[in-house]
Amino acid sequence: MSIILAIAITAVVCIGGMSVLGGGSSEASETELSVTGSTTVQPLMSLFKENFENVTVGVSISITGGGSGQGISSAAQGTADIGMASRALKSSEKTQYPDLVETRIANDGVAVIVGSNAGVTALTMEQIRGVYNGTYTNWNQVGGNDATIVVYNREASSGTRDCFESVVMSGSNFVLTANEVASNGAMKTSVANNQNSIGYVGLGYLDATTNEVTVDGVAPTVQNVTDEVYPIARGLFLLTDGAPTGWAGAFINWILSPSGQEMVAEKGFVPL
Repeated sequence: MSIILAIAITAVVCIGGMSVLGGGSSEASETELSVTGSTTVQPLMSLFKENFENVTVGVSISITGGGSGQGISSAAQGTADIGMASRALKSSEKTQYPDLVETRIANDGVAVIVGSNAGVTALTMEQIRGVYNGTYTNWNQVGGNDATIVVYNREASSGTRDCFESVVMSGSNFVLTANEVASNGAMKTSVANNQNSIGYVGLGYLDATTNEVTVDGVAPTVQNVTDEVYPIARGLFLLTDGAPTGWAGAFINWILSPSGQEMVAEKGFVPL
């Protein structure tokens, strides 16, 4: 696999005398790429970073979260080489940052997860919307146990929240009593620790500790997102100020290669 990755990267770039080889030497000092933004994309990028650095000489990559909004603004303002976003650019952002270029690197679904005492394994889109706008406040109103629903939401800058709001809420406002959390990881932990709760996370965060529900009868799986039958789905993007070049371009092109897309699937997301 290392040989395959090295060949793929070598075909992409040879920058300023720095050979992109698995174990060669560099005539230039090491360059650091800074990547920031979406916590949905963050674990996927960490896997990319580990494998890219293993077969590349001359570059190191630092990755931080902060949300899609931060990833977009940081890339546009030049405080990060690459921004991560779990949603496409809004028209207002395209106007504000006309030089910003988005590259789709994968697709994803947003899974609705519930606490262990909710008593439901299936919800309709209308029921989920009703829970999140405050129409339904007890699990027994949507076929579950007699328990008050504890609602968890993402912060306003979250791309995952943006997807959830645009697909699920249909113009409804979120209930004001919702507890806001700052990342997919925090959402997953919060719902796991509150047996009467509800939340939502990207597919890559589902595991044996999460209780995901079907939405309108469709399970949140990679195959169902690929087949475009799961309703809460979105793209995952990397942002650069202008077309990606240099090491940023090399890294993004490698992510889009067959080897990089295999890792998308390995991490539980949907390859292009």
